[in-house]
Amino acid sequence: MRTGTTQVPYSARGWIHKTGNDGFIKVIEDAERSVLVGATSAGPYGGEVLSALQVAVRAEVPVATLRNMPYAYPTFYRAIEDALAKLSEVRSS
Repeated sequence: MRTGTTQVPYSARGWIHKTGNDGFIKVIEDAERSVLVGATSAGPYGGEVLSALQVAVRAEVPVATLRNMPYAYPTFYRAIEDALAKLSEVRSS
């Protein structure tokens, strides 16, 4: 498994939103199959962002496809790109 997390305030829309922009987006990838198997989103419009990620998980959309999607600018959805770019291996203890 690999996870990627980004903070909403660091996204373009988070910066524009200013006050009340606290939140994050986290994605979880099955590294062997290269598909998302989980995600969460908290913050402004977190439910809407999560619904897009839910479709990707349910449909087993390849991570490569998600990385190459055009995300509207400036939107909170755009932070999904940052979370995907930060996917890294999770080490078990």
